[in-house]
Amino acid sequence: MSTGKDPAKKAEEANRDLLVATTHLEQQERYLALLRHAQRIRVNAGLSDILEPAILKGQEELDILRRVAVGNLTPRRRPKKNADPLNRYLIYVDECGSSTLKAPDPFNAFIIAAVLIPEIDYGRVDSHWKKWKYNNLGSTDKIIHEPDLRKGSGPFYFDGNIKKREQVIQSLNDHIDKIPFSAVVCSINRPEYLTRVGTGSLDPSLPSSLYLMALDFLLERVVLALETQFNGAFGHIIAEARGPLEDALLQYEYVRLHLDGTSYISPSWFRQQLTPSIEFKLKKDNVSGLQIADLLARPCGEKILDPKSTPVRWPEFKGKLCPGMETMHSILGFKIVPWAQCYSDIWKS
Repeated sequence: MSTGKDPAKKAEEANRDLLVATTHLEQQERYLALLRHAQRIRVNAGLSDILEPAILKGQEELDILRRVAVGNLTPRRRPKKNADPLNRYLIYVDECGSSTLKAPDPFNAFIIAAVLIPEIDYGRVDSHWKKWKYNNLGSTDKIIHEPDLRKGSGPFYFDGNIKKREQVIQSLNDHIDKIPFSAVVCSINRPEYLTRVGTGSLDPSLPSSLYLMALDFLLERVVLALETQFNGAFGHIIAEARGPLEDALLQYEYVRLHLDGTSYISPSWFRQQLTPSIEFKLKKDNVSGLQIADLLARPCGEKILDPKSTPVRWPEFKGKLCPGMETMHSILGFKIVPWAQCYSDIWKS
């Protein structure tokens, strides 16, 4: 019996390695061009030339990269249809859990979740969401935050009346089931990732940051869903603000995808299917779509930590996960890292 890798898998890995080498080659070329430009500026200003050793070293590195980056790249996936700017989706993104692999957080999953709502339907979704809050929480200004439901705090305290809280939460779950939205989720099992992968990225073509790697996986599937499931729709990303530095890093990675793509999806696909930048909103802005995304993330993480369990709101959310088979055992709407056989058809259970 052969123990070698599947030929298609080997070809995919070789293609990814070649793409990484080609990207490094392009970066090295830009680096050398900037060094030579700086050298000319110094010389023209009558300053000593201290950059020649760095240029010579950089040229040696460039020659090595040119020898590595040879071969033909397998074309990355590209959309079959042009995005329709009139067919627009609002895509609300939020996360749950720690994106630090060795964090002491007892919740061992990191999840980044996207809620996709047709722009034409959002006004109705927002109105119904606020009406539910008014009827059940007493005000449309109340902000629904998943930890408050779980801990019975904030607007879900109800003076310690547990029966009242359970009734309201069940009403909320029923309401979620009726809302017209779709979902794409990337869930990462942190302990399993550490055991099988370590502290680095899955491969050199991916960001080293767990958060940004999860974002790449999420947006790959978002653009696939927009093109294959929603008739080539055009998407606008709205994310909950986390802080100036964190938001800048997120925006940077988002723009990088528009310029470089991934080893799987071409940059032109990201540019065609998504707006050029992310819109950030604060929790106090009381955005209905972000509150739905906040509620979506936790049960998806609990499900991968215990595939046989039925987390609260999982039955309501699993039917919202974007259909379409991405792999033999995985639908488009649910990416799990690292993959294991125990997750096969998890979206059905």
